[in-house]
Amino acid sequence: MRRLRLLHLLSDWKWTGPAAPVVSLCESLDALGVDVVLAFRKAPADFRERTVEKEAARLHLSCWDGFKLNRYFSPRDWRHDIRAIYRFAADRKVDIIHAHLTHDHASAAASLFGRSRRPLLVRTDHKRDGLDAGFAMKALIGRTDGLAFYGRRIKERDVARFGYPEERCVVLPPGIRVYDGPVDDLRASLGIGPDEKVVGVIGRLKPDRAYDVILRAFKTLTKRMDRVKLVIVGRSSQIEESVNKPLAALGLQKDVILAGYRLDDYFSMIATFDLFVMMRAGSDGAARALREVMAMGKPAVVSDRGTLPELVQDGYNGYVAADEGLLAARMEQVLADEGLRQRLGTNARKTAVEEWDYALQAKKLIAFYEKLMDLGRRAG
Repeated sequence: MRRLRLLHLLSDWKWTGPAAPVVSLCESLDALGVDVVLAFRKAPADFRERTVEKEAARLHLSCWDGFKLNRYFSPRDWRHDIRAIYRFAADRKVDIIHAHLTHDHASAAASLFGRSRRPLLVRTDHKRDGLDAGFAMKALIGRTDGLAFYGRRIKERDVARFGYPEERCVVLPPGIRVYDGPVDDLRASLGIGPDEKVVGVIGRLKPDRAYDVILRAFKTLTKRMDRVKLVIVGRSSQIEESVNKPLAALGLQKDVILAGYRLDDYFSMIATFDLFVMMRAGSDGAARALREVMAMGKPAVVSDRGTLPELVQDGYNGYVAADEGLLAARMEQVLADEGLRQRLGTNARKTAVEEWDYALQAKKLIAFYEKLMDLGRRAG
C-alpha cells in the first residue's frame, strides 16, 4: 500500500503562534511513516531569532521553500504560488494539502480550483475565536474538504458559522513536549523571598489578553494574603497600555515583577511559580504556555473563554474562574493550601503526559485523512 503523501503549508517564518505545533505535528507524522513535506515562508536574511526553517532543519524534516507564501500584498508572489502549489502536488502525487493559515489556505484553494484531479484540501483552524465568517472565508471553506481543530468549542462555532458537515471535522488532542531537564531557583534573582508565594503569567503583553482583569484580581488577593508576588513573563510594544497603566493605577509596583521575555531560563521561570493564571489565550488559541506550565506540574486558574476550560478541568488540575472576583478567591484558595496545590499540580502533569501527546495527535489526524479520502472531494 502506498504511503500517504502530505503537503503542509505555513505562510510564516516566525517561531510564534501555530509554528511549533505545526512543526511538531509534521515530525510525528513522519515518525509514523507518512510522507510529509512542510512548506513555509522563508525568513528575511537578517532575522536572527528562532524560525520555522531553523527548527525544521534541526529535526531533519522534509521541507520545501519553493513557494513564496507571502501574506502581504504581492500579486507577483501570489501568482507564483497559484501556479506552483498544484504543480508541486501533481509532481509529488500529493494526496492531501493541509493549510494552517488563511493565506496558504487561499493560495492552495486558488491553485486547485477547476482541477479535475486534485489533492484533498484540509485546514486547521488555529484561531482563538474561530475563523471569520466573511464572504471570502465562506467561499474558501466551501472549497475545503476537511477541517481540523484543537478545541470542541471552536469546532462547534465554525460548524454553525459555515454550515460545515460535522463528518468532515476532527478535534485533535493538543500536543506538548514535556520538559524534564534541569531548572534553577530564580526567586533570589527576581527579588522574591523564600517564604513568598508566586503567581505566574506568561504571554504577549497585549490588551486583548485581559491583564487588567488579572491585576485587579491580584490587588484583591494582596488585601487577603501577605507575602505574595505576581511575575509577568513576556514582551510587547503594547506593554504600556496593557500592563504599565493598570499596574500604576492599582499601586502594585512593589508586588508585581515584569520579568520580560525569557528563553534560556524559561523552564526555570515556570519552576518558580506556585500557581499560573491565564484569562485569555493568544490569537492562535493554543494556550501553549498554559500547557507547558501544567506539564511541569503547576496548577492553573483560567477563565471560561475559548479552549481554556477544555484544558483545565475545574477542581481536578486547576480551576475555571469566570470573573475577577472568583479568580481572586481561587488564587487565595490554592496558594493557602499546600496539599491542594500539590494535588492539582500532580493532576496537571498527569493530564499533559497522558493526553497531550503529538504522537496521539498524529495518529488521530492520519485516521481523519483516511476517512476524508473515503468520503472524497467536497467541492470542485
